[in-house]
Amino acid sequence: MHDDRLNYVLREFIAADYVETECSEYLLTEDQDSGYTELMLYIQGENLCIARYDKKNRCGFWKREQQNGLSKCVDHAILQHTRDGWILHMIEMKGRMDNRKWFDVRLKNRASYFDMRSFCAALGIHIQAVYAYTTYAEDRFSTIENRTNPRTMAAPLGKRCIDPIREWSQGKMRITVGLNEELVISHRAIQMERRDGVLKGELVI
Repeated sequence: MHDDRLNYVLREFIAADYVETECSEYLLTEDQDSGYTELMLYIQGENLCIARYDKKNRCGFWKREQQNGLSKCVDHAILQHTRDGWILHMIEMKGRMDNRKWFDVRLKNRASYFDMRSFCAALGIHIQAVYAYTTYAEDRFSTIENRTNPRTMAAPLGKRCIDPIREWSQGKMRITVGLNEELVISHRAIQMERRDGVLKGELVI
């Protein structure tokens, strides 16, 4: 379904196994210490799916420090072409979600957003909207302040304090992308079911 220009760039410049063969449904998986996860993704229209994005090469020019999280990455990234333009969907898979892991998810989404913007520039694609999704089995968020983890304490001077429970429940993720500049990403939590030892669920976009 891609036009000649996009097909040319994909064929001539992008590694053959980087993007999945275009389809209307994908089985996205993740194998981690907490167990195996399978998400059945159903998608309409033209799309580009980068499954197991965290296992693939990405931009090498970032300042990769633990604090900024730019070495991190979501598990899967999908670009969907709609009447209103291209949409970036980012999917992170977790077994359990809590306050600490929410900060990790936010960093992964920011790093992946930056990486995907660079990828889209090479493809000649402009991202019109961004959506994030987190699959999980258990919700263990706590309102009890954890002072052993500096990231859950008060924000540094001039920075906005992040309330992980509020962001998770309101479906909005705010990430810093520049000086006094934030990107607000719509976020959807997808609770999975454990069947035969595997976390399973589905997403329709």
